[in-house]
Amino acid sequence: MNTVPDDAKARILAPVRAHSPMTEVSLALNSEHFLGRGATLDRASAKEVDQQARRVRHGWMMVRARSAVWFMAALWGFGPAMAEELSFEDRVKAAILDNPEIILEALEILSEREAKAALVARLSAYPELLTERTGLGIGSADAPLRVIEFFDYRCAPCKALHPGLVALTKDRADLRIEMRQLPILSPGSERAATFALASREVYGDISYGAVHAALWNVKGPLNEVAFRRIANDLNLDFSVIAPVMDSDPVKQRIAYNRDVAIALEIVGTPAFVTSESVVVGSTDIDALADLWFSR
Repeated sequence: MNTVPDDAKARILAPVRAHSPMTEVSLALNSEHFLGRGATLDRASAKEVDQQARRVRHGWMMVRARSAVWFMAALWGFGPAMAEELSFEDRVKAAILDNPEIILEALEILSEREAKAALVARLSAYPELLTERTGLGIGSADAPLRVIEFFDYRCAPCKALHPGLVALTKDRADLRIEMRQLPILSPGSERAATFALASREVYGDISYGAVHAALWNVKGPLNEVAFRRIANDLNLDFSVIAPVMDSDPVKQRIAYNRDVAIALEIVGTPAFVTSESVVVGSTDIDALADLWFSR
């Protein structure tokens, strides 16, 4: 009779003491697998193996039954983690087959993520867009939430929407809307934009705001006659403003706004830009507010 080394005995008893599955217990019981023919355990160890083996044999059918229950439960979202892991792909497949609309929802989410990533990439080319103070806007200049509005002096929806935006900024002190000219509707739109920007270059932001408000209210053509009248009403010297309308700073500002609009695929006014969204043509104040404040 061969004597079983302690390390070999440990290899035999470890799975038994750990309540291993039947295959491991059977392997442990077969001491020849580890020790060779004729090898035996000491009496105490052999008794321990025998007792554990009987317990496993008696309970094995119950174990198999429990395993079947666990597996079926895992298919419906219950049961041990191991069962869930083993059946995960089957559960996903079953869920998709039962609820094919999940695919459409997933595609919508993916599309939104891709659009947001594309917007962030485009905005990275214009880092100052959301931080630069344009001298024309509504709401607190220090408000943390900044929205850029692109407008045209010939844009009737822009004018109609403006009072609602003013009211919104009064209700929400955390909102600032910076306004930028995007003259795209008519030659008069561009002339008005250059007049307003030139007035800022010459007289500063306060006069700029006054000229802007007056341009909003022009009913007729946006031409030199209208600009002279506005300048006279505001005690500004149009003869000083006029040459600045063709200056590089004014031209560059309008060109910059158009470049941004092209990059962000803005094809109309009003258009609103945040760090996470671009909305073109909306006149629904509530929808805009929900979008801006939900992020």
